[in-house]
Amino acid sequence: IKIARKAAGTEINLAVQFLLNCGAGRAGSCHGGSSIRAFDFIHQYGFIPYETCAPYIACSSDSTSGFCPFAKELTTCDAMNICK
Repeated sequence: IKIARKAAGTEINLAVQFLLNCGAGRAGSCHGGSSIRAFDFIHQYGFIPYETCAPYIACSSDSTSGFCPFAKELTTCDAMNICK
């Protein structure tokens, strides 16, 4: 986005956490992923929200370290965790 806009305008940060929540198994997880598969997922899904909607918490549904086991409700792809 920044390249296409020639660095003009406000900074736009897209939600990486959304990819971890909704693209798990296709776009990647906290254990790695693929930029091409992430692009394909976003293209098929139709949108990706701003980071302010789904802040990065460094957890995915398969994370077992740190506080991730206690934050499972924040790593699901349901209506509560998806904004438009």
